[in-house]
Amino acid sequence: MKTILVCCGSGVATSPQVANKINDFLSDNDLDDFAHAEPHPVETAKSRIDGNKDIIIYVGIAPADDDLKETIEENHVTEIVGVPWLTGMGEDEANEKVRDVVEQNMKAIN
Repeated sequence: MKTILVCCGSGVATSPQVANKINDFLSDNDLDDFAHAEPHPVETAKSRIDGNKDIIIYVGIAPADDDLKETIEENHVTEIVGVPWLTGMGEDEANEKVRDVVEQNMKAIN
């Protein structure tokens, strides 16, 4: 199972809300057997990405800092800003980006 890491400041409010929306999207599009979104505090993102090769997307409520960006790039993780799932503006486009990354990873395994 591939993981979409969703991070906010504390990992208990905004990131669970965004992760739930992404998981609903995955379920609605029959992609939930392949990937799921998990909320976490942003301070754990770097170690989680370094320690879990199944993370394919990092969704941050704010853009990643330079250190985290380097980790994201080194591990070939796609970064998506999570604001569209909070505001609704650009949510369809963000969902399509998630779909594209998940489907690319599905093809790579098959």
